[in-house]
Amino acid sequence: MDLVEKLKMNSVLTDEEYMELLATDDGELRTKLFVTAQEALSAVFENKVYMQGVLEFTNHCPKNCLYCDLRAENIEQPRFRLNWEQIRGACQLGYDMGLRTFVLQGGEDHYYTDMIMCNLLTNLKKIFPDCALTLALGERSKLSYSRMHKSGADRYLLRFQTADPLHFSKLHPPTDALSKKIDCINDAKDVGYELDTGFLVGAPYETPVYLARNLTLLQEISPHAISISPFLPKEGTAFRRHRKANLEIVLRLMAILRIMFPKANIIAPWNIRRLHAEGQILAVLSGANVVRLPLTAAPEAGSLKTDAREQLLHNLTMLYSNLKGHGYEMTVGMGNSLLYKKKK
Repeated sequence: MDLVEKLKMNSVLTDEEYMELLATDDGELRTKLFVTAQEALSAVFENKVYMQGVLEFTNHCPKNCLYCDLRAENIEQPRFRLNWEQIRGACQLGYDMGLRTFVLQGGEDHYYTDMIMCNLLTNLKKIFPDCALTLALGERSKLSYSRMHKSGADRYLLRFQTADPLHFSKLHPPTDALSKKIDCINDAKDVGYELDTGFLVGAPYETPVYLARNLTLLQEISPHAISISPFLPKEGTAFRRHRKANLEIVLRLMAILRIMFPKANIIAPWNIRRLHAEGQILAVLSGANVVRLPLTAAPEAGSLKTDAREQLLHNLTMLYSNLKGHGYEMTVGMGNSLLYKKKK
């Protein structure tokens, strides 16, 4: 029995076997990995792909993660916070284009207290009752997670980035701890969110064994959705000269994850296009069933920025055409994870 068959049968491998599968030069085994992932995707989701809009509504952050350009010490970073009309308008544009999930993403901005976030979420849910609201606001208290969930937030996205404490310490300041990150992930899941978590791929100091441990930790967390993000060097960070993530490794990981978690939502992130122009299409062909697209607020009068509606329409049109050419269907809907059962 080869490693792909073993993974398909048991949904888990040893760390050594994960490393072997990620590094193999066996062309037949590699092909079998991706074919098996496509078969799993087709069997469970019938080649339907859901769309999600991501709106970065604040880029203020007090933290100093070494890989992130939002880090507080990056004084060259222009900072912003979108107002209510900009947030509502961006979501309305996405809604008009068929999006039924909005990911509200930002740094761990202390301006957004529970009261402000709960008011924002309540108003958005009134306007878009048939949409899922996902939050990506980093580490907060369990009480905070609970309040926002009760106010309309359906999902929470919080990646642990790496499962190895030593590796984590090389990517984050001494004030951060992997144990705290995992506690927050478990808190969000316990509160009742549809949990979305994952890790960085290709980060500085990464080793094959770290990637294998990431997969093992995901088995322990048992999330409803999985987001892996390719490392991309950013200006204003200590790793701005580091090489990008390896596309082949990212795609193999997605295929492995689809076989491990056949019913989970697996995300094709927008930034994978920085590794390949058709990165999101390749991600779907590797097992992803959700594509994320950036939402932008309408520009101010007189701005030279590209019209937000035209840009979103162009992105959706290209994705629709490319996915259809490969036998996949872009679907309007929230696309709730098949692993998620809402708490009563």
